[in-house]
Amino acid sequence: MAVQSLDQGWVLREAPLHWNAWQFPQVMAQEGMPCQLPCDVRMALMAAERLEDPVLGANFRDQLWVEQRSWWFEHRFRCNGEAHDRVELTLDRLDFGADIFLNAQHLGRHDSVFFPFMADVTDKLRPGENQLVVRVTCGAETVADADVAELDWMISTEAGNGCPERGDRRRAFLRKPQYVYGWDWSPRIATCGIGGAALASHDAVAVRHVAFHTRAIEGGCARVCVHAEVESLDALSTVEGDVTVELALEGRTAARREIAGALLLSGVNFFEVEMDVPDAALWYPNGVGAQPLYELKVAARCGGHESALSRYVGIRTLELDLTQLPNGRRFALRVNGGTVMCKGGNWIPADALYARVSDDKYRRLIGDAQAANFTMLRIWGGGLYENDVFYELCDRAGILVWQDFMFGCSLAPDHREHFRELLRAEMEHQTRRLGSHACLALFCGNNENQWIYYDWMRRNPHRGGVWAYNQLAPRAVRGNAPWVPYWPSSPYGGQHPNDNDVGDRHHWNDCTMNPDMECRITPEEYDKVSSKFISEYGYIGPCALQSIRAFFDGEWIDRESETWSVHNNTFEKHTVLAGIHKHYVDADKLSLEDYLLYAGATQALMLGYSLEAIRNQSECWGALFWMYNDCWGETGWTIVDYYLRRKPSFYAVGRAFAPRKLVLRAREGQAVLTAHNDTHEAMQATVELGSMAPDGSGCVSREIIVKLPPHSKCEIATLELAGAARLVFARGAGFQPVTLRRGPFREQGYPACTLTVENMRHEGPDLHFVVTATGYAHGVHFDLGWSRPADAARPCNLSADVRLSDAWFDLLPGERREVVAYGAAGCTVTAGAINQ
Repeated sequence: MAVQSLDQGWVLREAPLHWNAWQFPQVMAQEGMPCQLPCDVRMALMAAERLEDPVLGANFRDQLWVEQRSWWFEHRFRCNGEAHDRVELTLDRLDFGADIFLNAQHLGRHDSVFFPFMADVTDKLRPGENQLVVRVTCGAETVADADVAELDWMISTEAGNGCPERGDRRRAFLRKPQYVYGWDWSPRIATCGIGGAALASHDAVAVRHVAFHTRAIEGGCARVCVHAEVESLDALSTVEGDVTVELALEGRTAARREIAGALLLSGVNFFEVEMDVPDAALWYPNGVGAQPLYELKVAARCGGHESALSRYVGIRTLELDLTQLPNGRRFALRVNGGTVMCKGGNWIPADALYARVSDDKYRRLIGDAQAANFTMLRIWGGGLYENDVFYELCDRAGILVWQDFMFGCSLAPDHREHFRELLRAEMEHQTRRLGSHACLALFCGNNENQWIYYDWMRRNPHRGGVWAYNQLAPRAVRGNAPWVPYWPSSPYGGQHPNDNDVGDRHHWNDCTMNPDMECRITPEEYDKVSSKFISEYGYIGPCALQSIRAFFDGEWIDRESETWSVHNNTFEKHTVLAGIHKHYVDADKLSLEDYLLYAGATQALMLGYSLEAIRNQSECWGALFWMYNDCWGETGWTIVDYYLRRKPSFYAVGRAFAPRKLVLRAREGQAVLTAHNDTHEAMQATVELGSMAPDGSGCVSREIIVKLPPHSKCEIATLELAGAARLVFARGAGFQPVTLRRGPFREQGYPACTLTVENMRHEGPDLHFVVTATGYAHGVHFDLGWSRPADAARPCNLSADVRLSDAWFDLLPGERREVVAYGAAGCTVTAGAINQ
């Protein structure tokens, strides 16, 4: 097999929306804009200086005209004239409603971003130059009012929440990312473009698909199964061929099977090979164990030709534990027999223009998720199935993936046969593509559809609307990746789709989004969680000042301006200021710098405390917050902003997710200490539990020997609470020190402390230092700047751009904590705290 990329050297032209194949000559006569794939039309327009970046300022509001044009991509390429049994054209992520022409012949129409267009072009190519033309539009113009009426109000526009430009009911009829029409956290930037293009040539035989899973692990030996689809391109006759399956770890063969002299029938042939892998290196989630990956290669040889596919796989077992409990059923993932605490966040596309998300951006985001001790990312159903590199990075990082099918807050018109066929092709493609990844933990039917429309469906039992999730999706999973658990929706389970006792839950209206502001901003409300798995909830916080400057794009930063307003989440509704006021200072007339300081600290407090509370529940095995990453800059849900800067909440989340963790809670006049061991190995440690004055005097404590089995959480000790001025703490080898929260920080009267940075040393590109405090310090953070006058032209403050091993933590009196500033060699460091 030979693959020829067609990603370079395209020309983009625009034309009136109604122009189609009849106007082909007129379109080609228009002047074009050079581009390369992947490409959204706005990327080419920006390069041609015809459009400003839509994520800056309020530029998106002036770009609706893009939706009112048709867009024509042209690529001219050469063929050397060599004959092949089969040449296939693949076009990925056609957005939207594409008509494809090769050498003026119409190859077909494609109405989905979520699976590629493929065509046999063997007899359509010609020696020398060939012309490929693809017409696309944004798509909404293809949906009539009568179409929308079929689903009535079942298409949610709540996400707009007072912003009329966000949300479009026509989106439910378009198999493209739903978020591009606007959500509470993104503007309306309706995408249009192509993801990639390639020609693949085959002779005699083609390996079409390879699937892998682990059947069992016993005594260090793993039984694995490989499924291979091999197509013989001889349409009329049987042929002889050889098929080889090999599994290697770090270049050394671990298992191999050869099927010599296989009789290949015309068309697709199926092979299922079981192999034993002795001394198997097992794959575990991040923080639980290691992530060794084997290279799997399947090769087929026939008539002097060879075709091969290879991929990296992990040896591990995975199951969804739904064991019956006295108060419902468990909802937990078991990997290699041990229950995994699923800790992480919800993932959305990493740019409003998803075509411009680079591999480097994926690497940075997955690397940061790994650094924050994530074990899971949930790919939300209003976005898209991510690029291959995303899943490959999650395999290597040990990040389990909860994969929604792409339905978000809207029932689908699955009563239409054409739409059903689109969904069937999409689900077949994605379950085959993703089902063998070590990271792939669960396929889920949709986001919130069963929950949002629960009452409507009860009142209208004769109407459809859930066939896609209840029939088509589970059959696709069962047919292509039966080893992957399937769940119909998120949330789902019990009598009500957002039940506490069965399945997963979106914990929204209880805290954030509660009509009572006090419930939104009081972290102790999360100690009441009784769910089995929390897959959504969140708290809002701002970006770093450098990021705000970026999306203000040279404008003066005015918190009363239109730019500030549109880059503020539509669900915010004064929650940020109320949180600041409750926990830190009066929120009136704060400077921008103080607003960012206290708003960031509040989001860190709320997310850190709530995630501890959720994982602390004995039968809750999922703590996924909304949301991890962003598609543009705004005051919003994320802990890493659009510009890849870590918010204070990033560090709080990382500590809350530590694989070995102590948690202190107040209960009935006592401090209750819980210990967590998420790893697959037992541990023993000595833990000190006690109290002291905020200046470190009068310390009274005792030591506890802690023995924790693998995958365990248990209460290990209690301490009678004394005066409110006492600082209750716990610390021990293998655990970060923790303190007991006893109400809002501003009410505690903690004295000011002095922080010292010492023992600074450089190791390669990184800066290591130690920070200490004379008394209890809350929200310890750091300012970094260049130390040499020669660097005066460089930014004077790097705090938001340098990644730290930890920050925004609490420091006990006399405690010494080492911090690493990655890539900060040559910098100076100044420490600060909320109560400095």
